[in-house]
Parts: sequence; C-alpha cells; structure tokens
Amino acid sequence: MIVNKIDDLRKYLKPKKHNFYILVANYLIYLALLVGRGWGAHRMLNYEERIAVGSALSQSLFLSLNDWSYGLLVPRILISLAVKFPLEYLPVVLVFIATLLWAFYSLIIFWAVYRVTGRYVVAMCASLVLILVPLPGLGMQGVVWNSFWPMFIALTVLVAVCNYGGSKIATIALAIFAFLTAASNPISAVLLVLVGFDYCRNHKERNKILVVGVGLFMGLLLSLFIQIRQEPPMRYLGEWTQEMAQTSQIFGWIEESGANRIRSAPPIDIITTIRSFPGSLKYLLTQMSPEPLASEWILSEAFSNNLFHMLILSSIFFGLPLCGLLQIKRRKLDFHAPKVVVRFSLIIVVTFVLQIILVGGVAQTNQLLFVPVCCYWIAITFLIPKSLNKRLGLQSLIAVGTLALILVFSVLVKQNFRDPFDIKLPQVGGGRYEENPLWQIALKNAREKCKTMSPDDLIIVTQKKDLWMDASVVVRCKFIAET
Repeated sequence: MIVNKIDDLRKYLKPKKHNFYILVANYLIYLALLVGRGWGAHRMLNYEERIAVGSALSQSLFLSLNDWSYGLLVPRILISLAVKFPLEYLPVVLVFIATLLWAFYSLIIFWAVYRVTGRYVVAMCASLVLILVPLPGLGMQGVVWNSFWPMFIALTVLVAVCNYGGSKIATIALAIFAFLTAASNPISAVLLVLVGFDYCRNHKERNKILVVGVGLFMGLLLSLFIQIRQEPPMRYLGEWTQEMAQTSQIFGWIEESGANRIRSAPPIDIITTIRSFPGSLKYLLTQMSPEPLASEWILSEAFSNNLFHMLILSSIFFGLPLCGLLQIKRRKLDFHAPKVVVRFSLIIVVTFVLQIILVGGVAQTNQLLFVPVCCYWIAITFLIPKSLNKRLGLQSLIAVGTLALILVFSVLVKQNFRDPFDIKLPQVGGGRYEENPLWQIALKNAREKCKTMSPDDLIIVTQKKDLWMDASVVVRCKFIAET
C-alpha cells in the first residue's frame, strides 16, 4: 500500500517537474526573441513614455493617476519605480522591465493553451504571437507604457479557454490579475461578455467565475473613476506663464502639441460606425498582408479595386479558417478548437467595433489593431491539426489551409521583426533604435543648462534636434538634478 502511494506521488510530481523545465526554457526563448527585436531601444527614451516619465519625476504615483489617458495603473506604477533608479539608465531599466513583462505574459498564454489542449506546438505558437506579431511601425515590445496591451491579451486567452483557476489560490491570483488589467486598460470591459456567458452556463465553476468577474468589474470602476477625474497630461508642470522668457519656447511647444488640453472621445454615432467599418476592415486586412501588397492596396481608392482586394484578403484570412473550423466541428476532430475560436472571434468583433466607436471614424492606428490581430493569430493556432495522414484526408486539407496562413504570418514576421522606423530611415519617423546613448547625452546637456537656471525653471530634455521627432521630457530642473 505504501509502495503504491509512493508510485502515485512520483507520477504526480514528475509532470510538474517536467512542466517547470518547459516553462523555464520557453521563458528564455521569449527573452531572446524580445531582446533581438528591441535591441537598440535601450539607448533612448521611447516617445510613448515621455509624459509619464515627466509626471513620475515631478509628483507621486497617486497624483500621476489623474493624468489623461485611461487609468494605466500598472504602467504608471512601473514607471514610478523606474525613475527611482539613476536617471542615466532610465531607458535601460524601462526596456528591461518591459521585456520581462512581455515574456511573462507570453508564458501565461503558453500555459493556458497548453493546459486546455495538451499540445506543446499549439501552445508555443500561440505564445509566440504576442512577441512576433507583425505590426509595421508600431514596435510596442520593450515599451512599459504600452504593456497594458499584452496584459490584456494574456487575460483574454485565459478567459477564452475558460481557465478560471484550478485552485482557490489560482482563482484569487487570476482575479487580481483581472483587476490590474482592467484598471490599466478599460477595453477589458469586452471580456465581461464571455465572463457573463460562462457564469450563466457553467454551474460547476460559477463561484470561480464570479470572483474573476468581480475583480474585472472593480478594475473597470477604478479606470472609469480615473477617467472622470482626468486632467491635462502635463498638469504635473504646475503653473507656467508665457511672460517668463526662459519658458516661452516650452510654453509654445506645449500649447501646439495639445498637452494642456484633455482630449475627449467623440459622441457615439451608429451611422458613422457603420460607414467606417468597411474602411477599418480594409486597413486591418492590408496591415495583415505582406509587402508590397499592404502598401499598394491601402492606397487604392477605386471602388472596384477595393472590392477585389477585400474579396481576396477576406477569402484568405476569413475563408480558410472558417472552412477548417466547420470541418473540424462537423467531423468532431477536436473538442476545444471550435469553441475557443468562436470565443476569440467574438472578442475580435466586439473590440474592433468598440474601437471604431471610440475613434469616431475609420480605425487607422496600428495600436488599435493590436488586439484583433493578436487574437486572430492565436485563434489560428488552435486549427493546427493533431496529425497528418499519408493520404489526402480531411485533416490534411485543413493542414494545407492552416499552413498557408502560417506562411503568411512567417513572411510578415520576417519583414517586420525589426521596427521599420529604424535609425537607417530617419526620414520616415523618429525611430526607436539608436547606436548612440541619446538619453544619457540629453540628460547631461539638460543638467548643464540647469546649473545656470533656477531649480523651479522648466527644461526640455531633448534627445534629437527636431522636437516633433523626439521623445522630449519637459520637467523642472530640480527633478533631474544629480544627487
């Protein structure tokens, strides 16, 4: 009897130890890919983080939460911690934190998919989407301020596969994660659709679903509260007057950039949303296409060309997976795939429409496409067949369609592994990769200027000559003084 218990204990512990090694190996792979994709970003402060850094340097975390731009609770906490380190190494610290976060969120996706499918290939492919997802010109990997997007994707995967925790501790941890995600990204409200559906349908795990749902809802309330009380982004500068000679240039730049105003969302217009949907869908499909098709087709204005392009892209990106999904469901080749793909599809549609409403027109911002694109490619991984028959059987036909989509994704990854707004193309954009330590040079120059100024005077920490191409930080001299 004792021998049998020992054998059972060994069988219980062995898979856990094996899984631990898998998770560690995967995490190292994620880190290697993220470092390769973002190397060079650690030499300059990213444009997305400039205002948050200035706010974190000038005031407490509690006060910085009132700044405009959602709640962004977790990114603000992390940036507030990062500025506690020596400022010379601020970009390095931020990229380091963001890289660890992205790898961690990818690991969550891997474990969630692996638990529901038991297939390493599917789980690995799904987790790599978050790191390799090709969005030209965006390059959010390595940016703390935008880390709420992968955080939301990780939570979406957990909810989509109905993973509400295998124990009480896991459920509580997931509820905390849901709260932090919702408090950092209000678009998490779309997950309430799936959570509410699961609560009504799944009676066995109703208590777990309720705990996670409450965490998600409380996070949304906090985000809404912050949104109501929001103030202009550069409120942290306090009072400034144009009459002051040393601040006139800074004041003009702040005025022109709109940083002294609160940007409000346009009113909800159903007619505008319906009219904007085809244009937004065209932009989404072209951005998921490889070059040179993406650049050529997005510029097409003729109705016949647009219709032709939309039919081709829709048949590839929607037609192939739909046929595969119908065959899988009809022949009962996989129990989980149809359910998970449908749930992901619901999130894609709701998120896509919601962002068109928030924009008040055609959604033509890559950042707004991040959720639909990631969810789409993660859903595609569930269509990877379990086996391939020698004869041209049903699973082989499904595999051909899935393989075609994977090849498209591979081409996109190759073309956009590095952000195309590179140091080699200065005429295209500000870039996020640099060979020189721009931040350290800019900080040193700003500190030298501050020696001849009052501690309360404003200074622009300028990394590049052109302010509009630069991630400049506007702050008072006393907050960047050497200690």
